[in-house]
Amino acid sequence: MPSTERPTVTGSSALAVCHWLGEHGLDVQALAGLAGINVAALDQQDSRVELTAFNTLLQLAAKSLQNPALGLHLGAWTDSSRMGVIGHIVFNNRTLQQGLEQYQRLSELVNEGVRVSFEVGPEVSVVSYECPDHQFYSALNIERMVSQAVTRARRFVSEKLFLREVGFAHERLAPQEEYDAVFDCPVLFGQGRTFIAFESAFLTFELPQRNPFLHQALTRHVEALLKKLQSRRKLSLQVRKILEKNLSRAVDVVQIADQLAMSRQTLYRKLKQEGVSFQELVEEVRQEKAMAYLNAGRYSLSEIAFLLGFSEQSAFSRAFKRWTGKSPAQFRK
Repeated sequence: MPSTERPTVTGSSALAVCHWLGEHGLDVQALAGLAGINVAALDQQDSRVELTAFNTLLQLAAKSLQNPALGLHLGAWTDSSRMGVIGHIVFNNRTLQQGLEQYQRLSELVNEGVRVSFEVGPEVSVVSYECPDHQFYSALNIERMVSQAVTRARRFVSEKLFLREVGFAHERLAPQEEYDAVFDCPVLFGQGRTFIAFESAFLTFELPQRNPFLHQALTRHVEALLKKLQSRRKLSLQVRKILEKNLSRAVDVVQIADQLAMSRQTLYRKLKQEGVSFQELVEEVRQEKAMAYLNAGRYSLSEIAFLLGFSEQSAFSRAFKRWTGKSPAQFRK
């Protein structure tokens, strides 16, 4: 996946993480603000969060809690009331195999940056997780996804679900006993891909809590959402790419519209159809670039203000505090 496609995750995934972090004593608003996530917007139907922001939230939380097993713990938390639409669809199929086939097809709705594949073998079947663009790879997020898949399968399919093996593309993050507690099988690290291997006999298990009417209704909604997701942001991506190259100059919407061979009004209208405004794109690009420049540590605050197209450093500082709740100097410390 090209890096310019800005992959996202479901808002429900981010909301569930925020809820767990709040229950464990963290200041969710502050952490989410530093990651560039608006918690209030996560309650909106079909909301999405940029994957880079979601991964940053996990990193900040793991550091705050000093918990390298955070991904495993998040995934092992089974609050069915906070399970997203895709989870409900998967576990309302007739058999486990049908559920996994649908999970493979709909997984990009859950996380656009991770590709899920499903292979059926005569004795052992495998669910794999791969990140085509490594810049979006987060070991914490991968461990959360795998732990969640196994925990939910045991909860909604069978407690006796036996795993042959679990493998991770990254090296071990936490003590071995943390992985043993979740997977109860051999766990490998530094593999070519992340995978869950289990006995194929489980594929014919009929899911005990299935509801065919709920499955049909949810699938109809998700199919429309999938179509929308696949076609969305085509224009906004072009606008973002132009902004990224021209932030240091005054942002002129008319010039950008001219480059895209349309009027300013048409640009505004088409962006609105994609669910975003021109000013929101400017803010998003500036915030992402600001985080990158501050983390790089090579630029002074006045230089960053110039690179982002602010007329003066104070304007940049005000904007950054609005985004994160902290001044640039506080964030850098």
